[in-house]
Amino acid sequence: MTVEDMEDLLDRLSIEYYNIRGSEINGHCPAHLKRTGNEDHNPSWWINSDTGAHICFSCGFKGSVTSLIEYVQGIDYESAKAWIDTGVDLGKALDKATKKKTVFEEVSDISEANLAAFVEPPEEALRSRGITSNAARYYGILWDASKACWITPIRNPVNQKLWGWQEKGANRYFRNYPTGVNKSLTLFGYGQYTIGPMVVVESPLDVARMASVGLMGGVSTYGSAVSKSQVNLIRGAESVIFAMDNDKAGRESSKALLGWSLRLGFEARFFNYDHVDVKDIGGMSKDEIFLGIETARHSLHGEKALGYA
Repeated sequence: MTVEDMEDLLDRLSIEYYNIRGSEINGHCPAHLKRTGNEDHNPSWWINSDTGAHICFSCGFKGSVTSLIEYVQGIDYESAKAWIDTGVDLGKALDKATKKKTVFEEVSDISEANLAAFVEPPEEALRSRGITSNAARYYGILWDASKACWITPIRNPVNQKLWGWQEKGANRYFRNYPTGVNKSLTLFGYGQYTIGPMVVVESPLDVARMASVGLMGGVSTYGSAVSKSQVNLIRGAESVIFAMDNDKAGRESSKALLGWSLRLGFEARFFNYDHVDVKDIGGMSKDEIFLGIETARHSLHGEKALGYA
């Protein structure tokens, strides 16, 4: 199987990946939450496109591409193995296997009514993130008073139907609801984007922070991992500025995004962090945000565009 074939397979399985080294693809472990009780925030799962062998060096989940399909899709081993042995197109096979379930949004009982359990973010929480109440309303950001955490919706990029939400609170509390929600197939803020530069960040709250200082057009990938589906949404923008976090995971993501832009032939710029010593846009002043945007480096400069090559 080629790297491209494996990427397509991972996209269809909704497994997030962001780093490719030869035939090795690094991503979020699909079994991590179930095996450890925690999301895989520091991707330690690898799959080899040549052999199909995969392993998570953190939780120990491992096997073949066949057993991976078996596990994620909930089908038996022989059915998964037959797809490969008979040369059946994996994409078509997966479509057939999920035919009874159709797609996530059609079988999920998530609806707009579920959001009624949440309230508008309190003024104190908004001030702590530099977000205005108008920006929060514009992006549909809510607050779970029982858990004291932010609620950022996850929606179908085409029709904006609610798929679920991401919860983020104090003491590193973080959760995607429901488990398995296809956030890798969409972008937070995509429904609000119209024209002009699309500024891509990791956190949905940073999208609202940008809007609060007058910078519209922000979208979020819901984390450092960026899928091929998200890249395809991003490259349709009028212009693109990547502003991934200024940390190890963010820098690895930026390298992967630079590779995507060069391989797929779309131009992009990369946010300039040289003038600040913070992790992301959420910790910057208005002037610092606009300076980083105005001095963003063009992808045609290769890895020099990242500022730390």
